[in-house]
Amino acid sequence: MKNLVYFFLFATLLVACNQGPKFTISGNIAGLTDGTVYLKQRVGGETVTIDSTKSVSGKFILKGTVEVPDMYAVVLGDRKQIPVFVENKAIQITAVGDDLRNATITGSASQDELKVLDAKGAVLNEKMKDIYGKYTEAKKAANEADQAKYEKQLDSLDNVQTAIFKDFVTGNPNSFVAPVILSRIQYGMEGEEIDGYLKKFSPEVMKSKSAKTLAERVLVLQSVAVGKIAPDFTQNDSIGNPVKLSDVYAKHEYTLIDFWASWCGPCRGENPNVVAVWKDFNAKGFHVMGVSYDTDKAKWLKAVASDKLTWTQVSDLKGWSNATAKIYGINSIPANLLLDKTGKIIGKNLRGEKLREKIGELLK
Repeated sequence: MKNLVYFFLFATLLVACNQGPKFTISGNIAGLTDGTVYLKQRVGGETVTIDSTKSVSGKFILKGTVEVPDMYAVVLGDRKQIPVFVENKAIQITAVGDDLRNATITGSASQDELKVLDAKGAVLNEKMKDIYGKYTEAKKAANEADQAKYEKQLDSLDNVQTAIFKDFVTGNPNSFVAPVILSRIQYGMEGEEIDGYLKKFSPEVMKSKSAKTLAERVLVLQSVAVGKIAPDFTQNDSIGNPVKLSDVYAKHEYTLIDFWASWCGPCRGENPNVVAVWKDFNAKGFHVMGVSYDTDKAKWLKAVASDKLTWTQVSDLKGWSNATAKIYGINSIPANLLLDKTGKIIGKNLRGEKLREKIGELLK
């Protein structure tokens, strides 16, 4: 009798567990070829498959359980994907295969919240797109006055859009959309600023992968903050010789680690300024170590020669998978760090006149 009671108790608990909160994502994608559909998420810099199923005549169902609402991607067989906020609800996705950007997603309250915010951003995006077209024409015509005017307008609109997103993040600490939006706007932010936003989030929101990823980034950025010793690394120069960072900065009064790439327009635009500062202060103890995020060696070396970058140049030719991207938290370029002779970081992202002023002050 006692064993029978235990059996029924176990069976009851099992049924209760199976009846816990779950999600279903029902898809109906017109024109989708039969094949495998995946539900994936970025976790710790890697893309992880959460679930998979087969699509038949454009229809599929994905099932599972999430701890808290978070951003995922429904990835179709041809690698096209639909970003979707998944929570333990019945979610429906309707779309046309060649127009996934306009997919209709219902059933997720977080998705609805994100849609409203994205609509506000889209209005500004359209305005920036129009101005950028005018900027491009002015650049082709070598009209520097118009270029400067349109650049100012673009910066202004970008600031307005960023302010909208920051206000949302600050004003909605219980929203699971907040860390997703913060992930979009954190490029260029220092660890202290990101951490300031995270500290306002509720404990539940901090359980999301989006928030956890940001918290991990804060730790990386804090390790390369001004006042810290730059993490050492070794990469090959253009002829295959290994170059160790600590060997470079120990030989010079001040060393600028310059993260760039041949394909990066803003990087190439900043190169003449770095060259000018190099020419004026190299003899007094200023050095540069370029770290390229290229994957094509020929294009890298062509840019080095074209831009007259005569200082130390290294790369592992892995693009954004460059080893320094992870240890220094680099997620946008151009980026740089200024080191003293001991390897201590004494400046970050010094560009234009700021670089010249800083080096001039140090080596006066």
